[in-house]
Amino acid sequence: MVELKHGYHVNSHVPTEPTFVPLRLRWEKQPFRVIQIRYPKPSLENYAFSPRPLSVLSGAFEITTVLEAPADAPRGPGILLGWLRYQACTATLCLPPRTVPVRLPYEIR
Repeated sequence: MVELKHGYHVNSHVPTEPTFVPLRLRWEKQPFRVIQIRYPKPSLENYAFSPRPLSVLSGAFEITTVLEAPADAPRGPGILLGWLRYQACTATLCLPPRTVPVRLPYEIR
């Protein structure tokens, strides 16, 4: 679950402007294979600094990842490491882009 502070938004994974920082989730390659990363449906919002609506996410939202463990993956618990890249903005300013670590506990049985 991603939760943004009130008044902030992030660009979606498909921003409407090529220079905007897209929301991106990446995972280590081991021990899983990433089948799909599903981002939430963005909203098209108007801001004074852009002549076009922007594709953004705000509030709380989920990013879902479909993973596959190979048959020879080691059994037992572990932690999958990932990184979430985003740029948080308000209606008047954007903070510098950030990449934050993500830790997902798992157990292969």
